[in-house]
Amino acid sequence: MGNETLNANIRHQGGLMDLSNYVSTLPFMDKASNQVIQTLSELAQIKELSAGEMLAQQFEVGHSLYILMSGEVSISIPLQESGKSYHVGLISRQHTPIGWSAFRQTSRYATSFQATKNTQLISWPITELQKILDHEIEFAEHFLAFVYRESLPVLTGIQNLTRPFFANESLAFEETRPLIEPELQKQSIKQSVALLSDTAFCEGFTQNELHAMSKHAHVILAHQGDILSQQDQPEDGLYFLVKGKAVVSYQTEAAEVITTRTISRPGTVLAWCTNGTPQRNRSTIISSRDTTVLFIARDDLLSLFEEMPKFAIKYWYRLIWLVGTHLVSARMRYLSQIASDEVLAVNSMIEQNAAVLPVSSPLYKVGSLLKNAVTTDEAFGVLYRCLHYGTRIERTISGMSLDILKDLQRENAFYRKLAHIYDAVNTLPAELNSIDVRRFATEQFTQAFKQVPYIIKGMENLPKKQGCLFIYNHLLGSSSNQLANGFRFSLDAQFISSMIIYKQYGIAAQRVVRRSKEFEFWRDAYYERFGNIFVDSWSALQAGTEAHHKFLADGQETLHSNMPLIISPEGKSFPTNESPGELLPYVFELAGSMKGEDEPWIVPIAVANFDKRADHNIYTAVIKPAFRISDRVDIEDAEAVANFLKEYQEEFRQTVKEAEDLAQEIKKYPVLSRRQGCISNVRSVNQIDVEFESDVRELEFRQAHRRFSNRPVAFYGSSTIKNWADFEAPFDSKDTVNLGFNGATIDACVYYFERIVLPYNPRSLVLYAGDNDIGNKHSSNKVIDRYVSLLEKVDRHLPGIPVTILGVKLSPTRQSMRNTVESTNKMLQQLARTRPNTIFIDSNKILGDKHGNVEESFFEDDRLHLNEKGYQKLGEALSIHTDHIYTQHKS
Repeated sequence: MGNETLNANIRHQGGLMDLSNYVSTLPFMDKASNQVIQTLSELAQIKELSAGEMLAQQFEVGHSLYILMSGEVSISIPLQESGKSYHVGLISRQHTPIGWSAFRQTSRYATSFQATKNTQLISWPITELQKILDHEIEFAEHFLAFVYRESLPVLTGIQNLTRPFFANESLAFEETRPLIEPELQKQSIKQSVALLSDTAFCEGFTQNELHAMSKHAHVILAHQGDILSQQDQPEDGLYFLVKGKAVVSYQTEAAEVITTRTISRPGTVLAWCTNGTPQRNRSTIISSRDTTVLFIARDDLLSLFEEMPKFAIKYWYRLIWLVGTHLVSARMRYLSQIASDEVLAVNSMIEQNAAVLPVSSPLYKVGSLLKNAVTTDEAFGVLYRCLHYGTRIERTISGMSLDILKDLQRENAFYRKLAHIYDAVNTLPAELNSIDVRRFATEQFTQAFKQVPYIIKGMENLPKKQGCLFIYNHLLGSSSNQLANGFRFSLDAQFISSMIIYKQYGIAAQRVVRRSKEFEFWRDAYYERFGNIFVDSWSALQAGTEAHHKFLADGQETLHSNMPLIISPEGKSFPTNESPGELLPYVFELAGSMKGEDEPWIVPIAVANFDKRADHNIYTAVIKPAFRISDRVDIEDAEAVANFLKEYQEEFRQTVKEAEDLAQEIKKYPVLSRRQGCISNVRSVNQIDVEFESDVRELEFRQAHRRFSNRPVAFYGSSTIKNWADFEAPFDSKDTVNLGFNGATIDACVYYFERIVLPYNPRSLVLYAGDNDIGNKHSSNKVIDRYVSLLEKVDRHLPGIPVTILGVKLSPTRQSMRNTVESTNKMLQQLARTRPNTIFIDSNKILGDKHGNVEESFFEDDRLHLNEKGYQKLGEALSIHTDHIYTQHKS
């Protein structure tokens, strides 16, 4: 559409302006030369759209950049697979640029744009616009700064629509603090240039520009909980991650804290600054472990921009690219939530990058793998392998995908736990009695449920006596929890047993379960181990039958032995919104068959959401006051019992509704989970998987092809183990495996023990952990308490093997923690003395000087990790104990 079709919106003081005059009034034209104004006026096109007309389709080649003059434009993401289109934003602010993603490679629009009312825009061809920007440096700086600034409200808008993840790492820190006087570390210009050269942000910068940046760079060390950058505070520089891990979050207008990214890839931009008027930080960056950051102060960057004007222009292009990357991630996160489908969002992200992603990339199969719980873990394996070893674009896509999939990753960790429980129970020694089997499984489920959000209300209603009838509404199993062989746990019953009864009474409850059908080969082998009370079918429990008599006798025996008994009075399962179903009389007949003081209390527990996926829901249980059936109905009066069952079904339905409403309320306002009368992990869901999964996957990739002729010696622990390149050298043995992973705390070592250590069935174990815990401000007592838990796992799974405990080293950067380190080592030494076949080696006697001080020559420039000389010294000390470490343990 040409100049002659200018809308009446282009008017000035009663007269129609020509296009040249209008262009000159645009916000980015204040310092444009007359030549630039004339050229842009000649290139400008006015586009008018009626409501419903498309401006541009997703994936179209980006030929034009548009500026909104009037009207309103809707932003949407159409999905090829489903044919649906999802609204992800609205642009109505005058002068907002549209289609600026065309500045990014590969010059395609990331979304579709459609007018929602009569709309007018001015546009320029991207190729011609870029020619002007290449030659007119001063104008380019103003124009690109304008595009950057005007793109930020679009990003803010989509971020404010996003709800928090349950996997919200920013809630996990016990303490956060501003990084006021950071500890500076040494890093050569060469090292800085190498880091910057490999970052996506610095793509297109010359070696001279990278060298100039590196000359002004400082390397700082942050500890867990240190705030590197605070939202709404003035921006102060450009931050790149060197090593470690940081959590990026922001607070929405509704005061909700949203974790957007977990960054662990070296070279990733954490925070940035701009030229011109200082802006405020858009997010909060918190170090989640010891983290090294390369920092270039804003004043130094401004000096570089003055010295190298073309570098300043490149910098603005990269900021626009960075905002675009964040916008894609935010939109995909929002899409996953409005569609309740993270897989859909990940597939869309891969679609959007198909033009630059090689067809041979394994990322293309991630969507298919994520559709089935059995193959979901394989999908995460692909994503993490690409994150660690992929091309630059694969690393970017996998990183953003993992951020979107945080809750699904937690559900996958839960699924892995369930599979482990099933296999572990089926392989327990045949002679182990049912009570011990139930206790083992209950303890395992207690750990598993820490992976998913839950809330329990009414623990105060539990009777003092444990030998009660615990009744609940039995919910359908979710397909997301179905194991590879078809088995599904009754998660509602397992939750009641482990998180309520075991927590309150310290005993694993017995259950009444249906006998398996012939084709359900997977059920009986599992349930037979528990000593449960079996019924062939609920319909067979007619009064006077042998099955009914046996059911009553077995139930009475259980209750007389003061054992909790869990039973659902429905006889089959239902979805939450239809639960409970029709109530059957048998559980109440059991209660009524026991007279006088023997009559058991009936404890009603309403459950909700166990029929749904765990990733976006809250498992909920509401406990109501216990009652005796004799206080509610004459169990001998059949008509009265029938009426009671109908009335109590409705009463129980109201309690289920209470549980549903509670889950929705806590989902919307997580802080309410901490109110009196509730037990919940919604604000403290286990963070270990989120924090360490990437590191553990990297370890598994690294060791995947190792094979051993004999049971190996395993070195297990934190980066002190992981970074020990020639740890085998002092022992002249190849039957040694390095199982260290970055940032490992003792809690993480305990948590991952079965997954990392047990597959190798080591004959001896060398342990090093604890300095990250101390660096995270944990006390000596807490460190030792967790070490005891770790050694308990060693004794349970690998009884009698030699254990070597390496004392916590005191590094130069942790001199202020000397007392805690020394106290911890003293207690570790005492712990070793109380155990058979265990020795303690004091690392600090090996690595210190003759006065007991830290010998800095044994440490890397970061003053935290050992260098080659330090490892050589440590290896010499360990070689003295070769006979102990390499003893061939007889299993």
